[in-house]
Amino acid sequence: MIDNMRNWFVGLSQREKILVAVAGLLLAALVGFYGIARPMFGAMSAAEERYVDAVERQARIESKVAALRQPAARKSAKFTGAIDAFVSQSAGETGIAVGSVVPQSGDRVNMVVESAKPTALFGWLARIEREGIAVETLNVNPAGDGAVSATITLRSH
Repeated sequence: MIDNMRNWFVGLSQREKILVAVAGLLLAALVGFYGIARPMFGAMSAAEERYVDAVERQARIESKVAALRQPAARKSAKFTGAIDAFVSQSAGETGIAVGSVVPQSGDRVNMVVESAKPTALFGWLARIEREGIAVETLNVNPAGDGAVSATITLRSH
């Protein structure tokens, strides 16, 4: 079979050989794009979407578990420590993209959230409120893809 193909190709004129070679390259490019690259990029974007959903789900579960563990008639906790470091670290652990954290005084901080899922953001805010940090101001705006951006002023009790 290969000998038949080789004999057929040798029997072609120079112009036909160039046309067959160009058609072969185009076929290889189409197979490479639609058979390899496009499915790979689709799988990568699906994996990224599953990861974002898992982070959001984890934040919801953690906030629900913390709410279940908290006694019903408990006084609010008094936060002690560096509020800016605590806020940055806990937001990052929750999967919230923090733009900036600017300390205003010893017990107050302004924070810009670039992108977060609403459930993850509000779950995180509920969790830090239970730990003794109050939300003074909160401005939330849509950021696309179901995410939100926010400007928050937090203070320790």
